[in-house]
Amino acid sequence: MRAAAIAFSLAVLAAPSPARAAGPCPPADPCRVASGAYALALPRGWDGRTALPLIVFFHGFGDSPAGVLARTDMMRLVEEQRVILAVPQGLEARWHVRPGGPRPRDDLAFAASVAEDVMARHRVDPAMVVASGFSAGAFLTWTLACERPGRFTGFLPVAGGLWHPVREGPCPGGPVAIRHVHGRDDHTVPLAGRTLSGGARQGDIRASLAAALVTNHCAPVPEVGELGAETCTTWRACRGGALTFCTHAGGHDMDARWIAEGLAWLRALPRAAR
Repeated sequence: MRAAAIAFSLAVLAAPSPARAAGPCPPADPCRVASGAYALALPRGWDGRTALPLIVFFHGFGDSPAGVLARTDMMRLVEEQRVILAVPQGLEARWHVRPGGPRPRDDLAFAASVAEDVMARHRVDPAMVVASGFSAGAFLTWTLACERPGRFTGFLPVAGGLWHPVREGPCPGGPVAIRHVHGRDDHTVPLAGRTLSGGARQGDIRASLAAALVTNHCAPVPEVGELGAETCTTWRACRGGALTFCTHAGGHDMDARWIAEGLAWLRALPRAAR
């Protein structure tokens, strides 16, 4: 499956980028921007005139747009939440945002170009342009939020944070709205991070949260509450942006329900927090 994902990535990146009519871009016929490709899913019955939220979702290591669009929960998210879902393709099924690591492509610029391309093709609610991702895709989501949030108005990472070393000062991108979900029994991306076989180290998730707290100028005392099976910590007294951290009893898991909850969280924020 990994070989197929890499073959798909190389094929779409080598192909020309002809003009095409607006419409969904399935994995077999992806949308293309200058530096890569992405698949697109639209809710059935959409009139094309009503502005919808956009979710740009970054897949995990070794996954692909085809794998994401094959998930029943992700397709249910598109239909029930009435959102546009764009799934970019990582080079060799991975994302290159680790400090000091190889950068064969500027993945942060690629992420922005995907959002801009979707907005040029379709009616998108400019106040709800959301970056989300799982595992390696969550590392990209956090890095995007910290370094170059740009066009995005909210960030919903799942099971991934900033790479080590995590900056102690404020993020250069300024305040943003982040709702992070993580399993307390995650051994692939533990809350404390871990060193990978190649020597790279995942950052401590609490360090990522600390960077967001400094960036958003949040009061140090949060509110803690339960949301179904999740325990959520929310820092409300922020001078900019917003921050919520939810944990569950599971491991390295992904559930589109957490993105739906994140969308509800973003919609409830004051416009100034996004």
